[in-house]
Amino acid sequence: MDIEIELKLLATPSAYQDILSWLAQSRLNYTDSAGKQLRNDYFETPQRTLRKHDIGLRIRGCNGEFEQTVKTKGIVVAGMHQRPEYNVPLPSPDLKLDLFDPRIWPASVDLTALENDLYLMFSTDFLRHTFLITFSDGAQVELVFDQGTISANGRSVDICEVELELKKGDPAILFEIAQQLVCVTPLRFGMQSKAARGYRLADNAAPQCYQPPANFNMNTDMSTAQGAIAALEQSLEVWQGGEDAFYQSQNVNDWRTIKAGMLLAQETLNLFENQFSPAKKQQILTLGHQLRSLIGQYENVDLSLCAQALSDEENLFLVGAPHASELKEKLATSASTATLLSTMNALLNDKQNMQLQLGIGALLVDESKAPTACDKSLSYFVDEALECFDGGLASARNKLALFKVLLLDLKLPIGINHNDDPWSVLRQEDESSFRTGLTKLLQQGTIVLQPEATERVLIWCAKN
Repeated sequence: MDIEIELKLLATPSAYQDILSWLAQSRLNYTDSAGKQLRNDYFETPQRTLRKHDIGLRIRGCNGEFEQTVKTKGIVVAGMHQRPEYNVPLPSPDLKLDLFDPRIWPASVDLTALENDLYLMFSTDFLRHTFLITFSDGAQVELVFDQGTISANGRSVDICEVELELKKGDPAILFEIAQQLVCVTPLRFGMQSKAARGYRLADNAAPQCYQPPANFNMNTDMSTAQGAIAALEQSLEVWQGGEDAFYQSQNVNDWRTIKAGMLLAQETLNLFENQFSPAKKQQILTLGHQLRSLIGQYENVDLSLCAQALSDEENLFLVGAPHASELKEKLATSASTATLLSTMNALLNDKQNMQLQLGIGALLVDESKAPTACDKSLSYFVDEALECFDGGLASARNKLALFKVLLLDLKLPIGINHNDDPWSVLRQEDESSFRTGLTKLLQQGTIVLQPEATERVLIWCAKN
């Protein structure tokens, strides 16, 4: 058995030439293998037996040689995929499940019946370029660029991605290489494997809607350092999950999920920065500064979203407001859907976005293997932190949201109301946020009315 540890990054067709140029200009020690055309056939039963057990089964063919592979359930941490993998060579492209160690199969699976039920569900066919990078400490990373298609039932989708697979060494090196690559070619996290996309295509399934977890996976026995790592890891999961969903849906709700994850990551860094090792303090401060800068750009989108919502014919907020009809017209002009979506996608494609996610991922991977310091319990830290609140919900909104999420499972005796959707505090749009948004739009001149009308609307916003 091998444990496959890799980053999957979605790319553009120009990535291959960008990678070649980057490698040529770098001082990295690497070998370049000739491109290979790979055909992978994936098998399943009509009852989706393998899928139910989180098992993937394929036969890979290349130049007349064949290999049979089983991948079992894995995990994704900070965008890094880790999954057990079992490989056996085959003399021909025909399934032979008895060649695997029988212990890899769930006890409930009848291997003979399974093999009889299997059929070819979908295939991938792509050209793979491979570069093996070797570092001075002996670490090795395989960088591959794949371009081709996934096919099922007469339909197909494109493959264009970069994979960074750890062959030897510290997983943090994957994030370091990815951070360099992001500077030379557009990349974003691929949260779903080729197999997952193949299943969707074969079943003609709509993209799954991402739902943030209801609770954080924490308990009162955790130290504050452990709590910081858990909070940051799951903040990043929400950020990346919302982003993956938004690319497919272009839906404002998914955009708000991205922002919720980012805000929670920011608050986690702020609240727990002293719980990380002293050697990491500067790294934490730098990540926090970069995150504040990126969130500032997202807040401009929030203003446009407010303008869009305010201009809605069904919205009751502006009823009775001075110059309501003129305001609605101006608001609609400043927040057209096409312009707004263009801005959103431009922000997501900005390399600063990926650099930040990779930086947080590298921190998490590094800290997860560090020895845990003997420090105060999480419950003590929470009680201490809550004493710093000034009692105003507006100023403490993000911190309250953080603790609502962290403490749903902890059940500590603190004065935070239970909320079935703990992320709603970070995604909420209420009349208060609309008033704040309208005030900013008028003050910064995005919405221009007659001076007398502007003054009257600002007074109205302040009073209502």
